[in-house]
Amino acid sequence: MAVYVFSLVVGYLPHGVDNAQGYRAQILKDFPGSIKYVFTDLPRKQDIDYYSRVGIHAEEMLSVHQYFTDARSLRSTVKTRDKLEELKKSLLYTDVKYLDNEIRLLKNGTVLATIMLDENEKDYCCGTQYFSTGKLIRTEKYMEGACYIEYYITAKSGVKSYAKLVRRTFCNCEGAVAYNQIFEGKKEWYLFPDGRILTKSQLLAEFVRKLNLTQQDTVLLDRSAQFDFVQPLFQFGNKARFISVFHSGHYFEKGEDTNRLYLNYEYYYWFKYTNRIDAMVVSTQEQKIELIEKLQEYGFSIPEIEVIPAGGIDCLRYPETDRRPYSLISVSRLDKRKKIDWIIRSVIKAHQMNPEISLDIYGRGNGEHTQYLQNIVSSNQAQSYIRFMGQVDVAEIYKNYEVFITASLWETLGLSMMEAVASGMAMIGLDVKYGNRLFIQPDVNGALVDFDVSCLNDEEKLITEMAKKIVDIFSDKERLEKFHQCSYKIAKNFFSEMIQKKWMNLIARKA
Repeated sequence: MAVYVFSLVVGYLPHGVDNAQGYRAQILKDFPGSIKYVFTDLPRKQDIDYYSRVGIHAEEMLSVHQYFTDARSLRSTVKTRDKLEELKKSLLYTDVKYLDNEIRLLKNGTVLATIMLDENEKDYCCGTQYFSTGKLIRTEKYMEGACYIEYYITAKSGVKSYAKLVRRTFCNCEGAVAYNQIFEGKKEWYLFPDGRILTKSQLLAEFVRKLNLTQQDTVLLDRSAQFDFVQPLFQFGNKARFISVFHSGHYFEKGEDTNRLYLNYEYYYWFKYTNRIDAMVVSTQEQKIELIEKLQEYGFSIPEIEVIPAGGIDCLRYPETDRRPYSLISVSRLDKRKKIDWIIRSVIKAHQMNPEISLDIYGRGNGEHTQYLQNIVSSNQAQSYIRFMGQVDVAEIYKNYEVFITASLWETLGLSMMEAVASGMAMIGLDVKYGNRLFIQPDVNGALVDFDVSCLNDEEKLITEMAKKIVDIFSDKERLEKFHQCSYKIAKNFFSEMIQKKWMNLIARKA
């Protein structure tokens, strides 16, 4: 019995789906069968490292591109010392320069080759770049042996020259060519020694065929049906059980989101395939009820729908010293829909009423939006009590603060909220579906701020209401302590053992 999880993505900013996959990987660590997390695009070393950090081991990752070679591991296995000695013997170099993350071999000041070190284990290297007259001509990438080689030509874009990738050669462990990937503009082909020429979609179809899925296997679909691996799965994986996991809200009222109306594209695609899906997984009961209503409204079949939170907690975390008085924490991507600007503005207003109130913002986002948020703080001279802390592991940090605050317009579950209640934090958020209503119980462990779509047209009123909630939650220390204890009680419903049991039962169940 095997489980294949589609898909780990390449080239995207860190996302809540990634964290949910990491949580689930830990929850299913005792699963008796094989679990593989699939890269349908060629992963870079940083992608492998990123998913390792969120909780998916490299041994559990499977790359479609590497699957057509005899190599299976995505770990770096080429030793830096061996590669350096090899290059010293083959290149006419005059100098070796050691840097933090690379080793350069030079001839009379010109770089001949660069060994790229594994940032986590510098005794190993993840690649070598080769240069001719200062121009990149070839790159070798290493995982289990020489995984693939990229060939470049010098091309021009306007007046600027750049290294243009024209061919990628995938190798077997002993170095023999397994197949080639050819690039021409935006098109790409895969050439095999037996004469086959495949497109990307055909390569994915061949991969699915090679998996030889049976009725004993389960495919978890974590990404929407717009991804190009879905059609091959439905076409060639018919015997397997398909479970789609809904990671975000799927229905939007008019005006609720400027980019969406009614059905989220993710669910629009899944709705069309409900007759091919054995089960759908949502994180809250409220989401399940709404999902059933929408499937009925649009006339689609309704598969089995399970409520399984997208993550679990391993333990309750208690502060080792007193929590920092009057402290708020925000943890999320610095994304427009997270409305960190509302939080900042509400804290500025609250600080005017209680100068001891402070806010620490954890997370990162694109540079433009981050700068926008930082400008709000600086223009209001709020740097002394509103700080940007960057993206760090916050698991042991929540417990040092008194109140968690979110202004996100919707959270399917809200992993940061789950972690916050597990650290006994009082909570403030908007009265929006789904996770906020699950983790924030008014006058029990915090406060919900009234919200409907009309609030988007009167932000100042909403921000004023949030500021009042902030000031009020700190106004009664005895009540605040009760909020902390009630959050711990709420968190007990999300222990990993309970989530694990639900997943095990679902996967073991056959259609």
